[in-house]
Amino acid sequence: MPSGSSIKVQYHCRRGRNADCHLDVHVYALAEDFGNSEGLCGNFNGDRNDDLTIRGTNQVDSGDEPILFANSYIM
Repeated sequence: MPSGSSIKVQYHCRRGRNADCHLDVHVYALAEDFGNSEGLCGNFNGDRNDDLTIRGTNQVDSGDEPILFANSYIM
């Protein structure tokens, strides 16, 4: 984020017979980032319907192509 907002990452594992692990990622954006960001965490413009915009396009991923969406930001 342009303002230096922060990200907190937590890794959790449950022990025992049904052990599983997961990763929690919390992004804390500041007001000055409003409407001035894009990516895997959304556009931060108050409209949840355009949070999955494929990088470099105006195309919003409907959720059917998660690999295409993710690769547009990591490739």
